[in-house]
Amino acid sequence: MNAFQIKLEAMVDKLRTEIVSGMRKPGSFLPAESQLAKDFQMSNKSVRKGLDILVEEGLIVKIDRVGSVVAESKAQTITLNFGCSYSMNNDILLDELLAEFTRLHPSIHIKKVSLDIHHYVKSIKEMSANDMLDVVCLNSAMLQDMAESGMLSLLEPVETNDELYPIANEAFRYDNRMYASPISLSPVLLCYNRQHFAEVGLQEPDSYWTWDDVIAAGRSLAEYRNKHGFYFQVLSRNRYPVFLLQAGIQVLKDGEERAGSREMLVDSIRTFCRMIGDQDIFPKYFAASNEETNQLFIRGDVSMILSTYYNLNQFNELPLDYDIAPLPTFRRGDSQKSLLVTFGTAIMKNSRSKEAGRQLLRFLSSPHAQRMIHERTVSIPAFKSIADKPAANGLNRPSRYMMYRELFPTYAYHRDLGVSIQTLKAVEQKIKYYWSGVLDERQFQDSVADLLLSKDMKL
Repeated sequence: MNAFQIKLEAMVDKLRTEIVSGMRKPGSFLPAESQLAKDFQMSNKSVRKGLDILVEEGLIVKIDRVGSVVAESKAQTITLNFGCSYSMNNDILLDELLAEFTRLHPSIHIKKVSLDIHHYVKSIKEMSANDMLDVVCLNSAMLQDMAESGMLSLLEPVETNDELYPIANEAFRYDNRMYASPISLSPVLLCYNRQHFAEVGLQEPDSYWTWDDVIAAGRSLAEYRNKHGFYFQVLSRNRYPVFLLQAGIQVLKDGEERAGSREMLVDSIRTFCRMIGDQDIFPKYFAASNEETNQLFIRGDVSMILSTYYNLNQFNELPLDYDIAPLPTFRRGDSQKSLLVTFGTAIMKNSRSKEAGRQLLRFLSSPHAQRMIHERTVSIPAFKSIADKPAANGLNRPSRYMMYRELFPTYAYHRDLGVSIQTLKAVEQKIKYYWSGVLDERQFQDSVADLLLSKDMKL
């Protein structure tokens, strides 16, 4: 789309939203063509072309030698089709945020459109093709998938908000353009039941822990309690990649492997297999979601899980004695690394209500909405000065809630792995084969290493 078309759409969209929402009352005059030309940096001829579009839509009436007047009875509700997954309400208090936005902007109605979490990007593409989406909520990995699939053209670039955490903005920046506005962020972390550790007489996890310590503690917990020690959703794209990240599988820009990549990778996969393959420690349970993992933890069936701040919201009202720790490392003294998951909202390029969509994005990243997230959830707001304040009382927060602030240098996104989302999907298929016994441990290790280190699978 050329610069002229972008400016023309911006003017028409802004005036349309102001008229339909009632900000410009019926019978009121629009600014003069010369003023609109100045405001939107267009020629008078281009302004007239945009006004003709509004005339065709019945929103304004042109009066010769007088000006353009807002037509009667056109103030009505704008409906924004908002694409999201069902889990995002618990993650970021989405329903309450949208209700508050509607209270502040009664002329804008939000219609939630449920997207298939297992085929999220495909759902966005299909619904966008049928003009069924105006705004979409997505995370950093989903945007990466869209970028690799050539789908960024479906999204309207947005402005950068410098009051948000810089690393949150980086989640949605490609080729120096922002494609979504951050709302919240969270690292993957270790969550554990403090009461279980006290019963067994084990010291609680800390930043010195390795995965071997997790396995040893898991075995002690399992033997003493006759339950399982450790669990995570093995196919979650926000869980198993932490082992790949810590293995250092990143490739150089010229596509060559780093020295020792294969050995480190195979060693990390071997540790992964030791954990999920030991049914005394790790239950042979195929969780379909992280919510199911949390239910195992809440019931006391497992003592440790991989989690995020988002998932901790299920514990808000429960008398559960739990805490969190940084992810363990493969070897004691290794640099800590953790995967970061950031949620944001984006505007669809073909939306006819972009100005209303921008209002929604601005609200979700505003101090008002970000304080709601901070005060009513355990999730981390993207607004830095708000997130840095002590958390409000009343929720069952872990004692180490503010731990994330000290770990920013350890955070990385999926794209920092140096492999594509399609490659990760292929890895997930291999995990299924191993989990079901189709591949033995050696075959699984070799096939995953071959996948990740193949030059054909790089970004």
